[in-house]
Amino acid sequence: MITNPTINSKKLSFLGILVLGLSIVLVARAHEAHQTQDAVIVEFIQKMVEKHQFSQEELTVLMDNAKKKNGILNAFDKPATSKPWSFFKKLYVTEWREKEGVKFWEKHAQTLIRAEDQFGIPQEIITALIGIETNYGTYTGEFRIVDAFYTLGFYGKRRNKYFLKEFEEFLILARENNIAPNSIKGSFAGAIGIAQFMPSSYREYAIDFDGDGKADLENSVADAIGSASNYLKRHGWKRGEPIVFPVSADNDQVLSEMAGKSKPNRTYGELKQAGVKQDLGLNDDLEVGLFKLEGDEGVELWMSLKNFYVITRYNPSNNYALAMVQLSEKIKALKNAD
Repeated sequence: MITNPTINSKKLSFLGILVLGLSIVLVARAHEAHQTQDAVIVEFIQKMVEKHQFSQEELTVLMDNAKKKNGILNAFDKPATSKPWSFFKKLYVTEWREKEGVKFWEKHAQTLIRAEDQFGIPQEIITALIGIETNYGTYTGEFRIVDAFYTLGFYGKRRNKYFLKEFEEFLILARENNIAPNSIKGSFAGAIGIAQFMPSSYREYAIDFDGDGKADLENSVADAIGSASNYLKRHGWKRGEPIVFPVSADNDQVLSEMAGKSKPNRTYGELKQAGVKQDLGLNDDLEVGLFKLEGDEGVELWMSLKNFYVITRYNPSNNYALAMVQLSEKIKALKNAD
């Protein structure tokens, strides 16, 4: 085939110019984005200097050494709690967690008893909480907390303000405890220690429960037990009251249409009038919530009480709260069977 070299040369020149032009645009946009990002970081540093008297030089070095982690962004965009209940339950309510839960309970029995006496949270609930959060303290996270908040605060697509606020709390927490901030590791979302407290919760709810004069959620199981109990108590846990019940009706469709959030916003009497078959022996004026989850055999309907809602203040997921309750029940049953 005969070709015209002049025409081909012109085509190549045009393509080259086009590619070069696109490259310049992309580089310019990337530079602009970088400058914008730098401005946000500088603004954050300045805020910490003016509001909390941090060293500008030290924070600048800290930010220069912080790393944007794509693994953190990916984990945040696809959390396990967003999976269907049928998947989440298999992930967390396991035979291993039941057996290890009994061991944890027996090993820390006196601390759990003391915490229940003081705060009113059942021992099995605190045991299950720590089991779900960190496999009973054996895995507290592999991400540098600085990287977690740097990534989610400055590069995340949502809840940036929340994570920058937690970054602020974290830096104050590290200073209060005389710990180098870049030495602390935790979850991809910035949770710290055996009970996985966010920095703001750490500063507000962590307590010294082992009597050594400091609240250490990274190394003290006793402090973790006491602090988790204190957190639930402060959020309104009602001692001795039930948590959640499965419910059904002759016409489940009616209940399914009523189902919404787990936060109590109607009365038990209303659900009885809607056809709930279970006689739970509760007062008709008791405030309850009604929510549904996708189980192995289809939609499951659950009636939640105040204590269930309190658990969702620890982690705002019905999957999480229900897994904790069911795991706690299995741990207690296994312990009592021994």
